[in-house]
Amino acid sequence: MRAVTILLGFALAAGCSGGGAGLRNILSSDGDAGAGTARGAPLAGLDGGQVFPNLTLQGLPSASFTGGEQAISTWEYYDPSGQHWDLLHVMAIFMWCPHCNNETKAVSSIASWQAAQRVAAMQIAMEGYDGGTPSYAEVQQWATQYSLDFPVVIDGQGAQLGHYFDVSAVPVNIVVDPRTMGVLSVDIGEIDDVQGYEQSFLP
Repeated sequence: MRAVTILLGFALAAGCSGGGAGLRNILSSDGDAGAGTARGAPLAGLDGGQVFPNLTLQGLPSASFTGGEQAISTWEYYDPSGQHWDLLHVMAIFMWCPHCNNETKAVSSIASWQAAQRVAAMQIAMEGYDGGTPSYAEVQQWATQYSLDFPVVIDGQGAQLGHYFDVSAVPVNIVVDPRTMGVLSVDIGEIDDVQGYEQSFLP
């Protein structure tokens, strides 16, 4: 069983916040998102561990998708047999945030590496370019701008995700084991080395 491990050597750069929240790991030792730290305990079959919520949100499957707005599950990459994916990196973002833009550009640049390493990605857009709820047109613009080959879904002001995680500062990086949808890590702030960050969680 993959353990929840302490992240070493991958700095969190600044993030965007309306409430002045500090940059931190927010997965507490009992598995609840909160002000704690600690990623040292194994999930142990998810006993006491946090499972990523199964939300259905409207959004865009990828930049190349030409259809209309789609209902997309945050469990899109649930893979209990482990046949397709080894890791899921979910990013909650504000489109106006420069650190979210930086991290999105970095994630886009490693798309080939992610495919080879069986790493899936998804973004949850909580604010658009003007700070309001993102429109589908903004999601299309965002995905096209960065040539994203993964889903970008809309959760205005974090109305749904905020029930499970602190989303007052972004980007929020949530690392998930697709076999169980157990949460391995929750980190607030721009990751300075996205490939190294994701690599640190691979089996």
